[in-house]
Amino acid sequence: MVGAGPAGLAAALAAGDLGCEVTLIDAGHGPGGQMYHPGMLFPGRGRAHRPAEHLPPGLARIRQLRQVRHLAATSVGRAVRDQDGVVTLWVGGTEGGAETTVEVRAVVLATGAAELVWPFPGWDLPGVTTAGAAQALLKSQRVTVGRRVLVAGSGPVLLPVAASLAEAGVRVVAVLEATPAPPAGGLAAYPGQRPETGGYAAALARHGVPVRTGYAVVACQGTERVERAVIAQLNQDWRPRPGSRRPETVDAVHVSFGFSPALELPRALGCAEVQPASRPVPAVACDADLATSVPGVFAAGAVTGAGGADVAELQGYLAGTSTARYLSRLPPDAYTERTRPLRARLENARRLAADLDEVCSLRPGWLEWPDSGTIICRCEQTRWSEIGAAVEGGARDVRAVQAVTRCGLGDCRACVCGPALQYALSAAAGMVPGSARPASAGQGGRHPLRWTA
Repeated sequence: MVGAGPAGLAAALAAGDLGCEVTLIDAGHGPGGQMYHPGMLFPGRGRAHRPAEHLPPGLARIRQLRQVRHLAATSVGRAVRDQDGVVTLWVGGTEGGAETTVEVRAVVLATGAAELVWPFPGWDLPGVTTAGAAQALLKSQRVTVGRRVLVAGSGPVLLPVAASLAEAGVRVVAVLEATPAPPAGGLAAYPGQRPETGGYAAALARHGVPVRTGYAVVACQGTERVERAVIAQLNQDWRPRPGSRRPETVDAVHVSFGFSPALELPRALGCAEVQPASRPVPAVACDADLATSVPGVFAAGAVTGAGGADVAELQGYLAGTSTARYLSRLPPDAYTERTRPLRARLENARRLAADLDEVCSLRPGWLEWPDSGTIICRCEQTRWSEIGAAVEGGARDVRAVQAVTRCGLGDCRACVCGPALQYALSAAAGMVPGSARPASAGQGGRHPLRWTA
């Protein structure tokens, strides 16, 4: 299993319970992934840290399962599957440890996702982070980036991050959800998650933090770090309403617009991909058993495009069980019986996640947020105007733009700028982002991108 978030842990438990010898590989210092961050506190700094206390009870059992060998603080650099069906993983310590290999007959890819952020003027200033980064720093080391902050973007991750920061003593000015509230209004925008959402809402209310729908941070300003955030009220498609922009004094801004599947390892193994119509980047394609197009390679969690911990964990149990069947540890009849109730729960969780994804779907109006000087690729310092010049010069796909601008060819391998580039190119070509379908007449064909100031 590669990845020790809820999907990877559940897969390891399911396969281990069925007699498989499991190697669990993860770059984190303990199990949990970004969803259940294990932390890095030590005795003597606040309360002593107990390694499994951060995990839900069902997943915490991973500590006692003898069939599971956990390789923590370990990354997978390369992977290949040979003609005999053996998958070789080249692994090494995240801090430069010696590289070695792990050979397996089957593997579950639970590599998660990178956080999705759209570029806007000043998003590269110190003090502007992803919401996930703010949460990870707080959970792992009790560190906060600022003392007066805005949490902005779209999706359910905003509420828990803001609540955690407020409980830690940070002055959260507001939570800004870009999607305008549906007719039911307010926090009803998160269907199927109302009990959990209610807890976060109560925590925010105790600290006087407003949750405002239909608003976004569209620019940040400052000299050596962020000092002001420019807030705008948005139309339904996320275009800023004329005359609605106003500055807010802050010393940190945390933004998130969902997640982009981490596809490096699946691509190394040759796994087929599927392109969701509502997302700018693809996900790993899987069948009903979570098997990929490569025999013996399964996938679970965010790498499949799944949303939320519930779906990821249930997918993990199914992928681990499917792996055991692939390794002949489970007869077909027993497999069918064992997975029937699991599939029913997974279908329900997927339906709720799909409802949430529809409510918080990405809107093309963000393309009006960047100005000509906005950096889109931080690694190569590529500006928004350079992308526009490449498009106007005839570049129509990612490779052509990269050849001209080097956008996405830096150290992060387009993890940060890739989705924005793909979305912008689709819009410029009059395509629905994330699909090969022309935009409908109601969408106005080509999006009038503001490449220049």
